[in-house]
Amino acid sequence: MADEQMNSERTAWWAKFVLIGGVLAALLLVLAPIGYRLGVLGVPAAVLMLPGMGAALGVLVLLFALAGIVITLRRGLIRERVPLVLGGVLALVVVANMGAWFLRANSVPPIHDISTDPVDPPRFVAVVELRGAHSNPLDYDAEALASVTRDAYPFVQPIHSSLSPSAAFARAVSVVEDFGWETVAVDPSAGHIEATATTRLYGFKDDVVIRIEPDGSGSRIDLRSVSRVGQSDLGANAGRIGAFIVAFGED
Repeated sequence: MADEQMNSERTAWWAKFVLIGGVLAALLLVLAPIGYRLGVLGVPAAVLMLPGMGAALGVLVLLFALAGIVITLRRGLIRERVPLVLGGVLALVVVANMGAWFLRANSVPPIHDISTDPVDPPRFVAVVELRGAHSNPLDYDAEALASVTRDAYPFVQPIHSSLSPSAAFARAVSVVEDFGWETVAVDPSAGHIEATATTRLYGFKDDVVIRIEPDGSGSRIDLRSVSRVGQSDLGANAGRIGAFIVAFGED
């Protein structure tokens, strides 16, 4: 009788599993970018392995949580409800996050080099030595990238401005500063700007080059944004160029 009473006062093992599993799944998701920023994890481990493990554990935890909720309702259990809810919510957040990431990854092409001018893309100079030996190459493959970029990101187009090249250059520098990009090179005489943008979560480095040229009585502004690591940028480089185009504005 005493043993039965003691068992009834203990939280069921499956409820504990849901809580612990939910916490672990969330930790895997959180530790991935922290590990990359600290240099402990490489890109595959930080972007795929740890988050993938967290998502798999999250799905398993959700299944246990759903089954546990049914059991608690049928048996009128009380102690199991809090760990089931907490662990289930954590697991749901992890799975939803990874689901959104998966959908985003499948909605954009797996490329990381975006240019408004695929025929003669702006060239990096000062940034080259900063990228390191293990960074993505800077050779633009027009055959592989041009049509894909045009189809996926039709807004990635040169900016044709009525501003003079010098005025357009000054505005471009201002936009770069407003975005908080790290300026690497500024050459007004050549109409050349290089900068590095750092992503918020993982701290990935993406390099940007801007070229300003005379265009009739105005100017033409071309941009190129390239990720240092990773095959797919999840649309980040195209989004960055699009944001610059909007911020540069109409004359």
